[in-house]
Amino acid sequence: MPLMLAAQNGDVATVKKLLKSGAKVDGGAYCAGQESPETTTPLLMAATAGHAAVVAVLLEAGAKINRKTCRGCTPLLFAAQWGHLAAVSVLIEAGAEIDMLTDEQYTPLLVAAQQGHEAVIAVLIKAGGNINHTRDDGCSPVFVAVQNDQRAALAMLIKAGADTNQASDNGCSPVFMAAQENHETVLATLIKAGADVNRAMDDGCTPLFTAASHGHEAILVTLLEAGAQMKTTDKGLTPLMAATSGGHTSVVAALRRWTSGIRS
Repeated sequence: MPLMLAAQNGDVATVKKLLKSGAKVDGGAYCAGQESPETTTPLLMAATAGHAAVVAVLLEAGAKINRKTCRGCTPLLFAAQWGHLAAVSVLIEAGAEIDMLTDEQYTPLLVAAQQGHEAVIAVLIKAGGNINHTRDDGCSPVFVAVQNDQRAALAMLIKAGADTNQASDNGCSPVFMAAQENHETVLATLIKAGADVNRAMDDGCTPLFTAASHGHEAILVTLLEAGAQMKTTDKGLTPLMAATSGGHTSVVAALRRWTSGIRS
């Protein structure tokens, strides 16, 4: 479709010309395997590409601001995902729904946190985005920021009052994820914010246990200094057993020093 292509390319003049000549502002392609139209509309294409001026023209022409794709994605979500601040701002000012969900329960704020788009995160939070919303597996904006080592995004969410202990559906907390992925700075940020260093997953594995099993010595020491306890898993495994089994000699030594009362 000519209008779709012009919107995708950010060609404001051609978009205006096509609309004036009668092009359908919400005309879209069909979604494979579905009878209803896939809403890959000109507005969605312009928002995804970050063409804020085209977004504004399409909205003025009556484009449906919250129309979803067959997977439930909106123009605001795609603009947020790609970090297009200007497009995000235009959409919000025009009344886009801030927390409209995709089929997997993603929100614009959650995808922005996942990608670390700080300016977009700030705008979405200011507009009232839900900082503790979770997608269908229970992961929150804080969780995905931790998972992807998005340090600035995490700090912004914490400053806004986000829950640092909100765990995924299997009990994986942000601290556990930081320990597992060896994200030292992120872990320190969570601990400073008061996150629980002993929260275990559903199988009893703690952040300390996963740090030991992966051989993450610096993470392990940070957790111990923050009050992590030597708990066993539901199968009776200890952090020392995990480190020994994995051949992580430096972690084994660190655990033995700690249990012996040696802190340096």
